[in-house]
Amino acid sequence: MKRFFTFVSRLLFVVAAAAAVAVAFILLGILVMRVGDLSTQVAMLSTRVHELEQATPVSAAPGRATGPTATSTRTAAPTRTSAASSAGLAGPTRTPTPTRTPTSTQTATATPVPTPQLTINRPWVNVRTGPGDVYPVIDAVPQGDRYDIIARNPANSLAATWLQFCCVNDKRGWSYAPLLILNIDWSTIPVAEDIPPPPTFTPTPTSTPTPSGGGGSGKGLPPIREGPENRCSHYDSDDYSYLQSVEPHIVNQQRGLIYGPYTGTYFGSIRETDIEHIVARSEAHDSGLCAADSATKRAFARDLLNLTLASPSVNRHEKGDKDLAQWLPALNECWYVARVVQVKHKYNLTMDQAEAAVARRVINACPHFDMIYTARGSAPQPPPHPDPHLDQNNNALALYDDNRNGRITCAEARRHGIAPVPRGHPAYQYMDDRNNNGMVCE
Repeated sequence: MKRFFTFVSRLLFVVAAAAAVAVAFILLGILVMRVGDLSTQVAMLSTRVHELEQATPVSAAPGRATGPTATSTRTAAPTRTSAASSAGLAGPTRTPTPTRTPTSTQTATATPVPTPQLTINRPWVNVRTGPGDVYPVIDAVPQGDRYDIIARNPANSLAATWLQFCCVNDKRGWSYAPLLILNIDWSTIPVAEDIPPPPTFTPTPTSTPTPSGGGGSGKGLPPIREGPENRCSHYDSDDYSYLQSVEPHIVNQQRGLIYGPYTGTYFGSIRETDIEHIVARSEAHDSGLCAADSATKRAFARDLLNLTLASPSVNRHEKGDKDLAQWLPALNECWYVARVVQVKHKYNLTMDQAEAAVARRVINACPHFDMIYTARGSAPQPPPHPDPHLDQNNNALALYDDNRNGRITCAEARRHGIAPVPRGHPAYQYMDDRNNNGMVCE
């Protein structure tokens, strides 16, 4: 037991000695590091002191002569600002020479000249290929649209000025200046050098009457093909689609005038008119086009031979889908009937008995089939023949009784576009007003 305690005591002593030696070595390392730091700081201070000695002016010792009577003075070396700054001391400060700031010269800026522009100042304004009403129409543009002005016509006043601008349907066009708002004085706009010559119109020669036989219409027109109307398939207006962009082409075939031949009316813009099918699409459908393919139906709806212009009231509420036996225009009756005959012949369409009778009667009384243009501002001429709807002596059965049974049904009335039929209409007396309210097929 005694030996065990002796062993433990010695072991603890050795451990303690080892720990003391380790601590001593650690302290010695720290001391060496501190000494190294102090040596570095001493070297830095020595360097600074040396630099200060060189920078400080030294005067000669008094009484120390270089000659018998003269005393020399040692001139101080130029101050080294960088050294003094490095030592953290303020050296002599040199007053900087003030720098003269150059006075800026103001450059005159020219006032920018605005790009000549016009703004449409009417609900719709026609754009033409040249400066005047005689030029073909490109399109009509709406109020508020802006365009860059290119040139003007050589006019002496604003009232006679037409302006060329860019662009409508990728084309340069002309419009009448008083219908526009300008951002510059009209007289400062340069005059165009490439004004196209106005178009010339050759009058359509009067058709020479020629004898006709059988079912012919007479006077050089194609023959009339008679036959009952038959809606052989459902009518869908989408099958007879057409584009509004055809309107300028209609205007151009009417001498460039926005003119309604049915009433002799001149319009301010094509946007005031409807595209009018001379032979109505549904009428053509019932006259044989119901059996045609879709391409033929679309061609019919877009054929310029069958297109003109009319006011919305005439197109939608007066003429509608009526045929020759149901409606004739107030003006241009001969031209209108001739066009119906030509269109129906082109598409192999039929006329029922009543329609064919009206066509022959009108044609036989016509001196020619040209479109008549009224003087601007004049009243349209009255129709040479009254509307069959208003003629109480007209044989309604011949007009609307398709199956010739002495009665007029609602199906026949709708087929002819007269439904609903009011009391007083020529067809009413041949129809069955079951509730006796004065209206059939309402």
